[in-house]
Order: sequence, then structure tokens, then C-alpha cells
Amino acid sequence: MDKSKSPAVSIIIPMYNTEKYITQCLESVAGQTFSDYEVIVIDDCSTDNSVKVVEGLVDRFEGKLQLIKLKKNNGTPAIPRNKGIKAAKGKYIIFLDSDDMFVDTALEELIAIAEATQADVLHANQFITAKDSEDFTADTQVELDSWENFPPVKKVVTVSSDLRERVKSFSAKAFIWSCWNKLFRRDFLISNKIEFATITYSEDMPFCFKALCLAKKYVRVPNVFYMYRYRQGSIQHRSVTAEQLIKMYLEVLVEGTKVFDDFMSRVAFFNEEDNLEYRYMVLDFFIREHLGYFEEVYQKYPVHLIDYLVREKLTPIFGHNAAFISYIFNAANLSLSKKAGD
Repeated sequence: MDKSKSPAVSIIIPMYNTEKYITQCLESVAGQTFSDYEVIVIDDCSTDNSVKVVEGLVDRFEGKLQLIKLKKNNGTPAIPRNKGIKAAKGKYIIFLDSDDMFVDTALEELIAIAEATQADVLHANQFITAKDSEDFTADTQVELDSWENFPPVKKVVTVSSDLRERVKSFSAKAFIWSCWNKLFRRDFLISNKIEFATITYSEDMPFCFKALCLAKKYVRVPNVFYMYRYRQGSIQHRSVTAEQLIKMYLEVLVEGTKVFDDFMSRVAFFNEEDNLEYRYMVLDFFIREHLGYFEEVYQKYPVHLIDYLVREKLTPIFGHNAAFISYIFNAANLSLSKKAGD
């Protein structure tokens, strides 16, 4: 790559202990039919051989691969991704998790659409998963997957610029909020100061919500370009105690709600009297979506233990009101669980 010329796209890959998968991930980039890219791998203090594996692949990329080693583990891909955004020089930015892959024509297809539409964000509805396995091999049966309550588009579609419609669709789970199913124009992210919230998980939910709200041109595409690996080592599948789970979920609830509310407080639309319902709609959706994660805790542990742990974690935040907040919290969870079971 000519270092005097900015690449068309920067591929940002946060990495932590994925020595088993990172070669396959990077090979999927090296095999792209589009070559005007840079790869930025940000290692979050891996304790396995991930870094050595990447260093062994540097020559494969002929100057296109940059490895950034963080000095402190952050426990979330948010900070590595933010570092990647700051280091990126491409016109566009795309995110790839270190255990996932691109299909061979991913960049070629997306860059062509981005240039033709001049979009701030391209958004794909569907992705590829391995059927009955976490591995992708030549013999793996694959299938299309989606986490959206929205029919996949069959052609390139520009989303309505009406923010009311965008917010309603987001709150109806019609926009998957993962960052890896999208292509972003870098100048759009930088000028709007869109970065990842430093929370344990769901860090890309407020990131993608900001992008949805601020993009002048937001485009859905029918292209299936991402290969997502379900694996037991991810945050959602770790074996942890009730206290660890509750602490993690509560921190995301409290900090995530603050991130959403702070953002909306700075956007005129959400502060107009006629639009206050949309501000509530977003916060209600975020809270309900994440209260749902507690269902596994309620299935494993008695309510009185959960109540004690919730109070313990909430008291530093809400003081003497923690008991009341805990009661409301438990009631909401039980209500959600019953509703899901109906």
C-alpha cells in the first residue's frame, strides 16, 4: 500500500485471546477481491499467543497491517475500537471481530454501494452463521441469520430521514445494533464524535443509535458479507457467579441508560415537547431489552439472593432508595418473564 495515499477503507479488529481464530479472520481479509484497505488489529492484552500469530502474518499484508498493543486490559471491545477509529486513515471504517470473517467480496460490494449512494452508513440485515457448530470449515453447513424484526431488503434502500420513524423502528428492534454489520464513513464518525461507550457489553448499541440518529443518509443493503461465529468464550456464554452476572448487568443498565440520556439531551429533536415520547421510547426499549438478560439469573438463583445483591450494587448509586429501586427492578423482571412465557 502506498503510505502517502489514504486507503479506501480501514478494517478495525479488536482482539483478546483469539489465537484459535485470528488466522482465519485475517485470511478472510487478505483474500478480499478489493485491495485498497488497511487493517488495524488492537490487542487488549491477550494472555495467549494471539499477538505472535498476528505478528507472523504481517508480511502477508505487505504493509497494510498495523498491530496496536494496549498496555491495560479493558474487558470490553469499546476502547480497542475507539483506538482503532483514531488510528484509521480510510475514507470508510468497517469493524470485524477477531473470531469472525468476511466473505471474499465483502469490501468490493460495500465500497461500490457507498460510493454510489454517498451514504454515511450502510446497514446489512443478515449475516452468515455456522449451523450446529462454532467452526467454519470447508464442510461446515452455513445458514443466514438475523436479529431484526424487519424483513430483509432485496435491494439498496435509503432509510427515511424522519427521525420519528427511525426511532420507532429502532425501538421495535428493526435495526440490529451490532457495529459489524455496517460500513461507516470515517469523517461522519469523527465530525459527530461518535465513539463506543466503555461498558462491558452492548457497547455498540448506543454507538449505532447515535449513527442512526445523526446520519443524513442511512442505507440498508441486501448484501450478506459477514460470517459470525457463535462461541462459548464470548461474554454472554462465560461461566460466572450470580454476583458477577448481576454486577455486570447492572453496570450496563445504569451506565448505558446514562449514555443514551446524555446523548439525547444534546439533540434538539429529543428535547422538543412534542417529541418527549420518543426519548422515553428509547430509554424504555434499552432498559427492557437489558432487563431481559436477567432472566437467566432468576432461573438459577432465589429472588431473595438477587434482591440482596441488587441492593448491594445499587446503594452506592441510589443511597437509601436502593431497596425501593430493587423491588421495582425485581417486579419488572418477573413481569417480563411472565410475559415471555405467555
